[in-house]
Amino acid sequence: MISIPLIYIEVFFLMLASFLIGYFFAFYYQKSKYLKKMNKLQKLLDLTGTEEDQIHNELIEEVNDEPYKKVATLKNLAKPPRRRAKSYPQSTVKDGQLDFDRLGHADESDADNLQKITGIGPYTEEKLNDIGIFTFDQISKFNSRDIEIVTELIQFFPDRILNDHWVSKAKMLAESKRKAYKAHPIRMKKA
Repeated sequence: MISIPLIYIEVFFLMLASFLIGYFFAFYYQKSKYLKKMNKLQKLLDLTGTEEDQIHNELIEEVNDEPYKKVATLKNLAKPPRRRAKSYPQSTVKDGQLDFDRLGHADESDADNLQKITGIGPYTEEKLNDIGIFTFDQISKFNSRDIEIVTELIQFFPDRILNDHWVSKAKMLAESKRKAYKAHPIRMKKA
């Protein structure tokens, strides 16, 4: 039988206890810092005028004091819009505007989970939503000009939309959504 001196067992438990104490203190400390920042950001969204500018400047100073400057840049702390704009950013493509009369208009209440299309992740979906693309049906109506404009507006890799076959996959998903709606129209309205 192996005998372990009692001192080793005591040292082990003391080290375990000190690790757990340090871990939980660090966890709650980081959590409190995170909650303070979230509260400031929420205040920033709720305030107007000079109060908003004051809190915005405090947040920028706070980020500049931390060692995480590369992660949290001033660009990430730009003043958020009051609500999502229906327009989209200026493009260097000539007449770089999408024809929403042809593509269809949608908003957040109509949004599909665009991440079901290969090549669209959370970031790309957010960028698409920012320019007014929320549904499979809209993507299924893209033509080559729309693909060129969207690629530039969301700053996506050239030809990635074509290579990942967004349009054909969006057509399939839009059709399956229509079939599901026809099969269960009441359930689909509530969802």
